[in-house]
Amino acid sequence: MTILRLSDQKITEPYPGVSQRNPAGEATGATQIRVYDAVITPGAEIPYHSHGNTEATYFVLQGDVSAVVADHRVELHSGDLVMAPPGTGHGFSNSGTSEARIVTMFPHTAPDVTHLEPDDTATGDLPDYIVPRSSVEAWTPWDKCTRFDMMNHERGALSTAFSQLDFEPGSMAPPHYHPETEEAMYCIEGSLMAMYGGEEIPFGPGDMFVAEAGVRHTVFNASNELAVLLPLHPTVVPVRELVDWSPTTPMPV
Repeated sequence: MTILRLSDQKITEPYPGVSQRNPAGEATGATQIRVYDAVITPGAEIPYHSHGNTEATYFVLQGDVSAVVADHRVELHSGDLVMAPPGTGHGFSNSGTSEARIVTMFPHTAPDVTHLEPDDTATGDLPDYIVPRSSVEAWTPWDKCTRFDMMNHERGALSTAFSQLDFEPGSMAPPHYHPETEEAMYCIEGSLMAMYGGEEIPFGPGDMFVAEAGVRHTVFNASNELAVLLPLHPTVVPVRELVDWSPTTPMPV
C-alpha cells in the first residue's frame, strides 16, 4: 500500500463544527483497520453514540475535550485517550477556546453507529479504558526511542493496540512483519522514513501508511529532529517476525 499523503485526504463534515479526514479504511485499501482524524471547533461536539460491532479508541492530539464515556464525565487534554468497548456510549465536545483534534481508531473497516441519549452521571472509579497520559509509564523498547502504550489488553481492549513512539534522530524500529494482521503508522510530528517491502519512503505529519499482513516494514528517523508516530494494530498482541534489513538512507550520527 502506498503512503496516503495528507494533501490527498478528503475532508468531510459529519457534524456541525467537526471536520475529519479518513487516512485509513476500505477506501484506501485497508482490510482490518479504520482511522479518522477529526478537528472540533470550540463549542462543537461529536454526539453521544455507540458502535455495536467494534470497540473505538480516541486519542486527543491537541486541545481540551469534555467526554462522556459509559456515562462517566471526564475532561481530556493532549495525550489522553479513551476506548469505548462495543455497545458503550461515548461522545465528545470541545470545551476549550481553540480547536481540538482527536485521532480515532477502529479495529474494523465498517463500524456501525447508533446515536443515544446519556443517562445520569456514572459514579465510582473510572474504568481502565479511560486513560490519562499521566497514568502511562514511558519505556524504551530500543535505543533512542520512547514508547507510551496507551491502549492494550491490560486496559480492557479486545482487539486494539494503540501506542505513541517518540523517535530521536538516528533511531529505528526493528524491521519486521506481522503474519496475520495489518499495522497502520500515522506520523503526527517531524519527518520519518518508512520501509515498506524494502523500499524507503519519506513521510511527515498527517501522512499514514498501512503495512498489510506479511509485508516487511519499519520506521526510522533520518532527520535531526524528534519525530512522533502512532502505531496502530487491530489486535491486542500483534505477532511480530523480525527480518534482516538496513537502511540505505544516511542516518544522523
